[in-house]
Amino acid sequence: MDILPCLARACAASCLLAMAPASAQVAFNVTFDGSASALTTTERANVTAHLQAAGRRWARLIAIDGARSIEVEVGVAAIATANGTSVTSTPIGTVGSRTIYEQGLAYELLSGIDPNGSAPDVHVNIGLAYLRNDLWFDPDPTQRSATIPANRIDAMSVFLHELGHALVYNGWSDLTTGQLPATYASTFDYWTTPGAPSVFSGPAATATWGVAPDLTTGNNKHWGNPSGRPLAPISAPSLPPVQWYDGAPAPVPVAAPPSGDAPPQNGAARPAASLLDQLMNGVVFHYQQRYDISALDIAVLRDTGITLDEIFANGLE
Repeated sequence: MDILPCLARACAASCLLAMAPASAQVAFNVTFDGSASALTTTERANVTAHLQAAGRRWARLIAIDGARSIEVEVGVAAIATANGTSVTSTPIGTVGSRTIYEQGLAYELLSGIDPNGSAPDVHVNIGLAYLRNDLWFDPDPTQRSATIPANRIDAMSVFLHELGHALVYNGWSDLTTGQLPATYASTFDYWTTPGAPSVFSGPAATATWGVAPDLTTGNNKHWGNPSGRPLAPISAPSLPPVQWYDGAPAPVPVAAPPSGDAPPQNGAARPAASLLDQLMNGVVFHYQQRYDISALDIAVLRDTGITLDEIFANGLE
């Protein structure tokens, strides 16, 4: 296997917690594009505070060796929920016939090199009705201790989810079949094993979950499927052809799941851990429920080389 010049970023897992304060060196600078002109001053302040808190929550897991400035641009779009993506991707190596690309946010956090200069690094879109009718903005999105109102979705969970896509949960494998492009793949795609459903076969994720976790059929940059839950099947979104930016495939915006009531318990104990309870699930965000970065998400960071160089480990050399 031919490996392109890689980032010197390996870090033993035991040092990650010690380096967690490095996230304080990361500034998430939030701006709003022209489509967000309808947002009030308060709405802009709430979105800014929650995106910054969500960015810091992800950044604390990464061994960052210096100051970083991440530019997040927010827009309002005619969408049901919200979506988020890195603006660029960067090649970090090759495996067989495929060039492996890392999301621009991850690349900049790890290397300190801004792959697209002064342009925004991350773009987040929000549906205006979703923001005003569904989302609840926590008075302290860092502490996350206030009571979420009924029939409201925790905005911090949504922004954590969207920055998760900007960081790693993105790629170009077929959303339904999981098949990869012939000549390129994202670090997340690399571990996607096509099937019905497709699964994420990264060794750290598999060890953490106990089996290779299922990906959402029709929207497979997410976890889980609605089998066994009173939920409608996922419809595959219609996506435009992959666009290219300075010779690299551009990441595709990936949406937050729809809102819904928690499934009835019928007096029974809470069911066993489900992928639908994960922050990065692709099926539903329940009202009055907080979602957070989980052990499975941290395992994905390892498998994709964000906390360790797993993408070129485990015999892949």
